[in-house]
Amino acid sequence: MMINNEHIYQKLQQKFGFTEFKSGQLEIIQRLCEQENVLAVLPTGTGKSLIYQLFGYLIERPVIVISPLISLIDDQVARLNRLGEKRVIGLTSKLDHNQRQFALNHLRNYRFIYVSPEMADQPDVQLQLSKINCGLFVVDEAHCLSQWGPDFRPAYLKLKDLVRQVGSPTTLMLTATAKATVREDIIKKMGFASTEVSQVVHSVDRPNIFLEIEHCTSSSEKNEKLLDLVSLLKGPGIIYFSSKKVANQISELIAQKTDREVAAYHADIDLQDRYRIQQQFMHGNIDLICATSAFGMGIDKNNVRFVIHYHMPGNLENYLQEIGRAGRDQKASIAILLYAPGDEYIPSTLNLAGTPSAANIQTFFARPESRASFDEDQRQLLDYYRDQNNTSEEVTQIFQTRQLAKQVSLTSMLDFVNETGCLRTKLLAYFDEQFGDHSSSCCGIDNASEKVSQLKLDWEPVKKDSKNSKTGLIPWKIRLENLFPSKK
Repeated sequence: MMINNEHIYQKLQQKFGFTEFKSGQLEIIQRLCEQENVLAVLPTGTGKSLIYQLFGYLIERPVIVISPLISLIDDQVARLNRLGEKRVIGLTSKLDHNQRQFALNHLRNYRFIYVSPEMADQPDVQLQLSKINCGLFVVDEAHCLSQWGPDFRPAYLKLKDLVRQVGSPTTLMLTATAKATVREDIIKKMGFASTEVSQVVHSVDRPNIFLEIEHCTSSSEKNEKLLDLVSLLKGPGIIYFSSKKVANQISELIAQKTDREVAAYHADIDLQDRYRIQQQFMHGNIDLICATSAFGMGIDKNNVRFVIHYHMPGNLENYLQEIGRAGRDQKASIAILLYAPGDEYIPSTLNLAGTPSAANIQTFFARPESRASFDEDQRQLLDYYRDQNNTSEEVTQIFQTRQLAKQVSLTSMLDFVNETGCLRTKLLAYFDEQFGDHSSSCCGIDNASEKVSQLKLDWEPVKKDSKNSKTGLIPWKIRLENLFPSKK
């Protein structure tokens, strides 16, 4: 497919109003124009969506986008609508029966088709997708193939078959977080050989985000520091939790103790209420979101100034994804993780939750009538592996291997939390990157002074031997008026 750069730039300005590409965008589009399958790793906030949207306009053929969350699909559809694009559809559970049937019957008329892996696994959807002459198959947030596919959302493992069903179009896999081993796994799970996929890998570093870890002695101290922080930090922010119950509790506490507009966001909240909360946050009517990890992928809010982790994520991939919600406008922002002894037991427990035991796996395979006693998620998961002609012993081994990998990832996360040197160096090393430009503007360090002014932060330094002064700073007493201006 011969498309010259002049035409690409014309489309960029015509459809999106930009005259220049961000790093990596043009290279990936050029490779797609040469009909290369591409796995692209670009940091959050660098315009991954624009790549396949612009390519769709260049080829004038439908683009199928596999997306993990309804909120993400809604956000992408709404954004294209705002740009004047009407030929876009999100195939989600929010469509009623008549809307769904209309969309499926007219699928070939849409330019961009967003769909979750589970929806794409339904026979009537697959049938219609196979009829549309797809020009590009996109897997957004492609790390989910490796992270969620094996033991959580088996529909991800069926995408390799779907690509063939829709005519083996050029395939683009996009993510902000994938080290070399994960990239190899993504390619394998999509059914490609490594020689069939071009990899475009840019640094995952977000240099405008200041990194900080705060060690707390107890939950009460953690709550005190959190309240101080949210009272001080101006502008929009997100606080991440591993527990829906705690997210609710802290949201209520913040509402009682501060003047911030705050809301909780997690799976137990009604779908319509979640959408309302998301829109209020996007439009500035809510300052803070107390969220579980479900919140974030679908949020393209440029001016989030801070991300606080109340609970430690289970791995550095999730940590990097979640802090990436901050500073998408490339302005200085901050990510603070609050850690108390024992916090690591939460992700460790979550890693085990929902995974069938060896005894249950054996029962499922030996007694087909036992299916009814399993919850739907486990039933679908075990059905997938049985349909792949795996034995119960092989499935048990798959899950045991996954549990071991999760524990190794948790250990890396805990090592990062306890790092006494440069946090950015530690984080980037995990993603196979070297970093040798450490300064006070990248993370908390002893005697931070020279680069602090460049970050426009006004820190209150403490003595090196002061309690909790691993970094030589007191982040919960930061005066950040320059970075986080008060609401007008």
